[in-house]
Amino acid sequence: MAYETFYEGGDNFLMPPKYMQKLYGEIGEVSFGELGTAVDPRTANQLGEINLKINPGVKHVELQGTSAQVWESVPEQHLDEIRRLSKLTGTTTSLHGPIVEASGVGEKGWEEINRLGAEKQIESAVLRAHKLNPDGNISVTLHSTTSLPEMEPKIKTKEGKEYIEKPIGAIWVVDYETGKFGQIPYDKRYFPEEGKLEYTEKGEIKAVEPNRDFILKKFNEDNWTQQLADINRMAAYGEERIDSIRKNNPKVFQEVIKGINPDDFKKEDETEKKILTTFQREINHGQIYLRDSYRNLKKLFDIAYPNAKGEDKEKLRKFAEEVRTKITPEIETSPQKLEILGQVVEDGLKTLSQIKNVEIYKPMNDFVVEKTAETFGNVATNAYKKFGEKAPVINIENPPAGGGLSTAEDLKKVVEKTREKFVGNLMKEGVSESEAKSAAEKLIGATWDVGHINMLRKKGYTGEDIVKQTKIIAPFVKHVHLSDNFGYEHTELPMGMGNVPMKEILAKLGEEGFEGKKIVEAGNWWQFFSEKGGGNPLKPTIEAFNSPIYAMKAGPYWSQPTGFSPYYSGYGAVNPSIHHTTYGAGFTTLPASLGGEMPGTQSRFAGTPNQ
Repeated sequence: MAYETFYEGGDNFLMPPKYMQKLYGEIGEVSFGELGTAVDPRTANQLGEINLKINPGVKHVELQGTSAQVWESVPEQHLDEIRRLSKLTGTTTSLHGPIVEASGVGEKGWEEINRLGAEKQIESAVLRAHKLNPDGNISVTLHSTTSLPEMEPKIKTKEGKEYIEKPIGAIWVVDYETGKFGQIPYDKRYFPEEGKLEYTEKGEIKAVEPNRDFILKKFNEDNWTQQLADINRMAAYGEERIDSIRKNNPKVFQEVIKGINPDDFKKEDETEKKILTTFQREINHGQIYLRDSYRNLKKLFDIAYPNAKGEDKEKLRKFAEEVRTKITPEIETSPQKLEILGQVVEDGLKTLSQIKNVEIYKPMNDFVVEKTAETFGNVATNAYKKFGEKAPVINIENPPAGGGLSTAEDLKKVVEKTREKFVGNLMKEGVSESEAKSAAEKLIGATWDVGHINMLRKKGYTGEDIVKQTKIIAPFVKHVHLSDNFGYEHTELPMGMGNVPMKEILAKLGEEGFEGKKIVEAGNWWQFFSEKGGGNPLKPTIEAFNSPIYAMKAGPYWSQPTGFSPYYSGYGAVNPSIHHTTYGAGFTTLPASLGGEMPGTQSRFAGTPNQ
């Protein structure tokens, strides 16, 4: 078993006081008791991990169920032992739940079966987490998204003297009916929209910068018009073939639609049989086109009606009432109903062409927020129904910037929508609205990962922008993940080793009364440095924070302790050597510092009273 020096004393060569004070100020603002540490997520032996992590005196440990497969391998008995160990040692625990896509969006699009599967998996983790702290509200962190990209990407660029936030790349959209998604490029436009036209100093047409709402509106209008045109084309082609026979050969047309079989003709009527067969084939082809146009018309109506509002919805309702008396079960198969079928299609196209703002495709970002909130809201509801006020707290975390729902604005939307879903679910169960809202505010919040949001730097954002992001989400934050990086890769170093504006972030959180735990997630430290003499990542973190050594929050601070020698966890010295020099240990042949005789006297435990 390995033991590490934790309370070393003296200055850390990586965190000299001047460097630390430049970053976080001279007065410590974060005490050791406010901090916790995440354990190794790669192992299902979370019981063994918590044993190791509390040896140096850590008072809060966040268990790792980030890998769904690993978390499913944690025995139920281990959760019981972790609870007992926590109670015996006075430590508390939280859980990072499995990283699964809560929205149900996959490589092939969105499917409800995928969302339901994610909901059940997340619910299992939340319900199991309750066992770790059945008398309180254990925090369970869940990612807003996992593998989804940023669906409305933006970048900050300098134009003149100002930095401007601009959309870039493409906006992701989804067809709400099918769950299929795609991209619309953020292209500049030169064609004069709505009669507007501007020129550059050189006399060239001035480009119009892409606008999210305009792009979506035009894309939907173009798609709607295209689908109407396709229906019209099929209907016109079908009616054209049928009408050519109806007008030029009305007698034959009547025979065809009556269903006369050409095979019934006698041999001497072979010519008439051929004519009838040819005309019958033409009419059949025309019917196929007409019926296809009718089926596609019904599909468009079903898309338009639930999305229509006001006058548009009233127009569609009136059309449906008019058609209702004409529709019969055989309308798509009976040759005698061709005229009715053609008229319905014609009237339908006229009505649908008058509908405005039909949204076949909607922003995928909004769709994912909606589906994610449905999953988390249902999980929170079931946990509340089972455990009441002692249910686990679901804290939704921002993934690394550049991923889906990673900004403060998006995370805020997810938390608000999740609370709305939760409140709606409870009200259906008979819970009052006020009681449901109170429970929602208590049991649903956000985990703010400072390292993740710092990665906005790779897109041109500054430290000030990152602090502004914190201000947006601060009212919802109940849990914090601490890690440092340089804003370009998802690295996890102890605080003070990168450029995360931690002092300003904590100040913004403090303004909103944040009192939750701050968990050091230093995965890269564990991976590269801890086994090579780097020790526990909590140590450089409390030095970076200039945390006070004592609970009364007075000096000395962890960045500058003096007069202390090493403390070790495990076997070996457990107190400063002066203790042994003063009190001895009964071994006269040992050096005084290890308990031997003091010069000019005897060992304190050799039979001579203390002097």
